[in-house]
Amino acid sequence: MVADARPVDPALQFDFHPIAIQRSKWTHQFHVWSPKLSRRLMLYSHAAVDFWAMMESYSSVLTFCEYPGLILVDQKPRIADFVLCRNALTEFVALEATPLTAIDAESLDILDPLPVTTVNADALKPHRQWIDNWLRMLPYITSNGSFLSNAFLERVEKGLASPKPLYTIEYEALPTDPVLTRTAVFDLTRRGRLASPDLRVGELNRHTRFRQAMATADPS
Repeated sequence: MVADARPVDPALQFDFHPIAIQRSKWTHQFHVWSPKLSRRLMLYSHAAVDFWAMMESYSSVLTFCEYPGLILVDQKPRIADFVLCRNALTEFVALEATPLTAIDAESLDILDPLPVTTVNADALKPHRQWIDNWLRMLPYITSNGSFLSNAFLERVEKGLASPKPLYTIEYEALPTDPVLTRTAVFDLTRRGRLASPDLRVGELNRHTRFRQAMATADPS
C-alpha cells in the first residue's frame, strides 16, 4: 500500500467551536456576519470587532473561531478571544479587553496548548485606517456577495492588471450596478486576488485604487 503524500489542509483539521459566554448588562455585545465562516458571530468588545475585521481581510487567515474555550496566559486561565489558522500555524489570540466568563466555566478543561499571541490596543493602532476601511467594506460582501458570479469576478480581476480608482472600475463595468461592482472589488481583495495599498493610508472613497495582487503573502 502506498501512503497518500498529499498535504493535509490545516483548515480541515480545525476543530474549534465557540463556547457560551455569560454576559452581564455592562458587557458590550456586537452581532456581525462573517463572510469567511458563513455564519453570525457575537463579539463582546470593540477590540474583538477590530480584530475580527482584520482576520476577514487577510486571505492568509484560512479560518478562525471566536471564544473557543479556556487557555493559560501567564499561568492563569482565561477565555481565548480567538483561535485562528494562518498559513500552516494555528494559534490562540488573547485581547487585552475585559475578561469574559463562560456559562459553564466549571466544566471546561484547558484547551491543548498552542502559541498564544496577546494583542493590546497599541498593537492595533497602526492598523486603524485598514480596520476602519474594512468595517465599511465587509457589509457590502455580507449583503451582496451572493449575487456575484465567478464570471463577473474574473472579469473585474482581469481588468485590473494596473491600478485603477474605484470610480473607474465601476464605470468600466456598466451597465452592471456600481454597488455590485464595488462588492466584487471588495470580495476579490478579501480573497487576496486584488490589492490596495491605499486602504492603509487613507479613508475608503471613489478614488481608492485597486489592482491585481502580487504573489506575496499578506502583511502582518
